Amino acid sequence: MSGIVACSLGRTRLARGLSQKALAQAAGVTRQAIGAIENGRVQPSVGIALALAGVLGVSVEQLFATEPAAAQRSARGTIDGKTIVHPLTAEHLAIEPCQSGLPAVFLAGCDVAVGLLSRHATAHTRDLRVLWLAMTNREALDALRRGRVHAAVLHGDVGALRGSAFERFELATTEEGWLLARGNPFGIRGAGDVARKRARLVNRPAGAGARQLLDTQLRRAKVDPLRVAGYDRMVAGQLDAGRAIAQGFADAAVGMASVARMYDLDFVPLRQERCTLVVPRRALRSIEVRVLLEALRSQAYRRDLQALDAYDVTRMGERIA
Repeated sequence: MSGIVACSLGRTRLARGLSQKALAQAAGVTRQAIGAIENGRVQPSVGIALALAGVLGVSVEQLFATEPAAAQRSARGTIDGKTIVHPLTAEHLAIEPCQSGLPAVFLAGCDVAVGLLSRHATAHTRDLRVLWLAMTNREALDALRRGRVHAAVLHGDVGALRGSAFERFELATTEEGWLLARGNPFGIRGAGDVARKRARLVNRPAGAGARQLLDTQLRRAKVDPLRVAGYDRMVAGQLDAGRAIAQGFADAAVGMASVARMYDLDFVPLRQERCTLVVPRRALRSIEVRVLLEALRSQAYRRDLQALDAYDVTRMGERIA
């Protein structure tokens, strides 16, 4: 839950005479998750925060406090001669505080590979910092078309951009499928199992490739989304979905194989997914795009992405005709 930190959860729980286990059962999470939230190690999603507040009979505002205004700092970059500003998240501030004065290169996408590319690209220059802006496929494409980002990593078929004002470069191929709690305790093999066994789902926003794939799977299994517990529980990014399952907030989600590797989750593949770096053709000679392409074609980036054991990088860096 972006912008929320644990405040009085433990105090309020004790005042109600509840153990962590009792609160966890009532809210539909694990005892370990309650402990992690109370200790400030993790931040609850909107759905979890609402569930906890409901069980304890208080408002979310009473239970949690907003982060300080320092997290509202922003990053500035230049695109087509215009100054573009994006807010810095708490994650940006924690990782890159020493680089806050440098001009930014904005790279949009939702895959783990995007974050890794931003780190390698930043390492290729002393004059810029590359910021990963976590966006769904639809949001990233829209931001690219409106000149709000320098480049985007898109999933799936981006043939609609063929012959347009954009250039496309191969990044990698990977698998998308079911992210499941370790050991797959519900024995989930498909959408029908999720509904029938009442597994708790965590979903992605409309416009995300994972959301589209989930909806396709539900239609094929003739499952009404309203029958699926957690279908309306949204998290912003791929990593958020994996973290929700790893921490016991949910049992299943649709996401990338790389997320399953990172959180040691079970994974049931559904389809091959192509990841493509897309940049405006007019900006190919700009320093921002050159930095991104140099990092994309570097052996260091190839090696680190391969280490995740979830990507085929055979054609990485090749221009797509």
